[in-house]
Amino acid sequence: MRLLLVCLSLTLFGCSFGGFKPPRPYYSWSLHNEDKLFPNSDPQVLHKYLARRKKDMKACGMDFVVGDSNDPRSHLCMESKGWYVEGGPVCENVTMWDSDVCIKWRAKNSKPNAKPWSKNSK
Repeated sequence: MRLLLVCLSLTLFGCSFGGFKPPRPYYSWSLHNEDKLFPNSDPQVLHKYLARRKKDMKACGMDFVVGDSNDPRSHLCMESKGWYVEGGPVCENVTMWDSDVCIKWRAKNSKPNAKPWSKNSK
């Protein structure tokens, strides 16, 4: 009986603050021309947009449910397909800054005075 009471208490406590959820993504991907490709007048706009996002993420080796990857090459692949994150290029993000792939990318693509950005710095 006590075990049942403890389990019920933990369940209620877990639900009282919205449940046990994974953290929100650090950033989210947007398509550079999504308004043209997916007009709001289309009744299937959300389905088509999410299908495109899933297809591109899978092609880049990214988890489409989470919308993220630890591999900077996956992020660069998404950018090459026209997707972007609000803060700026992913290789200029503080979480990817020290990656060998991103160091090489910044040498070719970034301004000389580029500084790492984070979600809180914008």
